[in-house]
Amino acid sequence: MPRTKLPIAKGFNRDESLTVAAIDCVNLFPHIPQGKTVEDGVLFGVAGIEQVTDTAVNAFNRGGTAMAGIPYFVCGDKLYNVTYTTDLAGVRTYTANDVSGAETINGTARVFFSNNGVQLVIVAPDYANQFNAWVYTVAGGLVQLTDADFDGPVAGVDYSYGYFLFAKASSNKWFQSDLRDGESYIATDFTIAESDPDNIVVIKSLNGLVYVFGTTTMEPYQNIGGAGFQFQTIPSAIQQKGCTAPHSIVELNGNLMWIGAGVNEQPAIYASSGGLPEKLSSAAIDNLIYQGGITQLQNAYAIKWAERGHSFVSITVPSVCTIVYDAVTGLWHERKSVDRFYQPQPWRVTSMVDAYSVRLVGDELSGVIGLMSEGTFYEYGDEIRSYFTTEAIENSGKPFSVSQVQLQMETGTNPVTGQGSAPVVRMSVSKDGGITYSPEISREMGSTGDYYSAISWPALGRYSRSACFRFDISEPIKKVFSRLEVEIGA
Repeated sequence: MPRTKLPIAKGFNRDESLTVAAIDCVNLFPHIPQGKTVEDGVLFGVAGIEQVTDTAVNAFNRGGTAMAGIPYFVCGDKLYNVTYTTDLAGVRTYTANDVSGAETINGTARVFFSNNGVQLVIVAPDYANQFNAWVYTVAGGLVQLTDADFDGPVAGVDYSYGYFLFAKASSNKWFQSDLRDGESYIATDFTIAESDPDNIVVIKSLNGLVYVFGTTTMEPYQNIGGAGFQFQTIPSAIQQKGCTAPHSIVELNGNLMWIGAGVNEQPAIYASSGGLPEKLSSAAIDNLIYQGGITQLQNAYAIKWAERGHSFVSITVPSVCTIVYDAVTGLWHERKSVDRFYQPQPWRVTSMVDAYSVRLVGDELSGVIGLMSEGTFYEYGDEIRSYFTTEAIENSGKPFSVSQVQLQMETGTNPVTGQGSAPVVRMSVSKDGGITYSPEISREMGSTGDYYSAISWPALGRYSRSACFRFDISEPIKKVFSRLEVEIGA
């Protein structure tokens, strides 16, 4: 009987028609080993999260950033910084401190941050008021802008060459602050993005240029110096791709990455270093992120980070999905959490801040602050369900039998105390191209110290046309899937 090796490190590829492709990769990410190895690709489990402090606010985290090495988060209508103390044993205790004073940050949606190392500017784009921006300094605390020349409400903020830059909401006008002063403005320091009449969605600086994104165009500007407004457009570099979701834009390895579209186009995920935007998303990704419609997609947000040698960008469409791009492999995977009723939902991380040599994260379900770590195998005490599905195997359209499925993964690793020494992995099989799956069949992964033992499922029956397999594990242990082989017969 022929023995077939099925590739497992292919990432997410769930087509609109599951009979074409129904490959899931959830809370696992593909890793392609370097050099000559016995495997072409493996799957690693994702990092977990433990709670380290609580803002005591019954509201989701609206965003986070760092200024001068100190992490800041907006939860509800308050601004918090996070500090820590260390005991004699070297154990840290983190504390969320309300630094808002009597001030409140109006609105309920995600905020934009930018800072110059001394001043932290916060914009609440859903607050329809001329002064929908606040400035925080350690010396002066949090204050709402009051300069009459501040031409709000604004859609967002960024910082370049000593100036805070703002896009006026629902217009093609943008303006700057005074030099190194986010609290002072001059009414004449503005310009109009005139290459197209589309409204400005977001402003983002990269590699010395300022990119002004409209709904269907991307217009770069350069600093020309002198008196007055400091920036001038570069007409030859204008691109015909705008931004659909203002919080989706992020810098990745010297490129900008965002959800956007041109005229009469469905939004997709693009990347550019200033030249012609390159489409990163497949049709399967486009369909996934668009499942909730355009309104949900406009609220999507991106987070970037590095984990175990991989450079990731997660894009979360609220109530729809979280899809993650790996710039090292070029592959995608999904991340999911569970809600208060233990039902699957998009990844609950709303912001991520590297500070104090750790990674702190904000939460979508509460005001807690978590610490994300590869050595943590829970998410705020909840199990992390990791699973992947394979491509379909067939026998040239003829019926066939599966006499054995054999999975190799890293086994024998010590589970979390109290979870036993024999964790299990579950397998189910689909006869209809991944639309429905059989009941799960569990197998023990091996006792502690029994490393890299093969896990087998024998005598799985006959199939009229095709078969694909799903493997599922929720155990609080290190997860590494390395090889999958299937033995088929007539």
